[in-house]
Amino acid sequence: MASSGLKSGLSSGILQGVKTGLGLASSRSGLLSGITNDLSIKNKMQNPVLLASARNSCPFFYWNSENVTLSGSNVTVVDNLLNTFNPLYETAESSLSKVSDPLYVPKSVFNNRASIQFDTTDTFTTGNSGVPSMANTSEMTLIMVCKPISTTRSILFWKQDTSSGTFPTVGDLSVEFDGTNVDVIFTGNPTTQTATYTTKNPMLKDNWFILTVKARLSLPDGPGSCIDLFINGTRDRVLVSDTITSLPRVATDKWVNGFISFGNNGYSTSPGSLGGNNHIAAGLIIEEWINESEQLRLENYFRWYYGYNF
Repeated sequence: MASSGLKSGLSSGILQGVKTGLGLASSRSGLLSGITNDLSIKNKMQNPVLLASARNSCPFFYWNSENVTLSGSNVTVVDNLLNTFNPLYETAESSLSKVSDPLYVPKSVFNNRASIQFDTTDTFTTGNSGVPSMANTSEMTLIMVCKPISTTRSILFWKQDTSSGTFPTVGDLSVEFDGTNVDVIFTGNPTTQTATYTTKNPMLKDNWFILTVKARLSLPDGPGSCIDLFINGTRDRVLVSDTITSLPRVATDKWVNGFISFGNNGYSTSPGSLGGNNHIAAGLIIEEWINESEQLRLENYFRWYYGYNF
């Protein structure tokens, strides 16, 4: 075909359309290969509800604000959306109960999704005798969609690894907001070994983001490898202090029955009055230190669910 023919309506129209279609079929952009931005790329997402049937994932609890029971504007029941349990680690479905009167706030998140506002006494918790609790594994991944607004220290999530109420003990994990950044405090050996990491992002307060925290009772890569921290999928972990050098190995120790809580529950590494009114829209706990691929797929699901605003 002459060059003039290539510029004809046929070439510029029909042929260009075919070319464009073929090009899209094989394109591999950064977004396509990583963060998704199209509803058709479902193979890049993992719906948390389906994790319980996935071969190598061990979910413990998943909730979001669209699936709670209300009395007026206050939450009375928080459902475990997994609706099942993974027989690798659990013998029954996990449950959380509400404490005080968490406030349901409709259309407060992107994509017209709802959130829950936790004041200084509000909690979703297993209590110290939750059945079942994470007693058969030594790893955990926490993913939350949250908006901290407290100007003083407040709690977003707490895992107290004891049934006695003693504070602190080996395995205690506190995820707190200090008024500017997220702090993760992990206890290795009470009073002598603790790890504290923080984010370094001045845009967290009063903004929605995906928070991912990983914790494990081992140091596979030496000191500092028991905690990892991500904001919107980007690793954001700044060392404050870390003296943990002798955590139990995976083969010799597990989590024990203890408090697992979203929201304020009266405990803090900084005792005293706690701030409140932070918003949490969704929370997911997995009994594994998930790999980067699994983490990306789950975070992509929350990106899609909340309208690609993270």
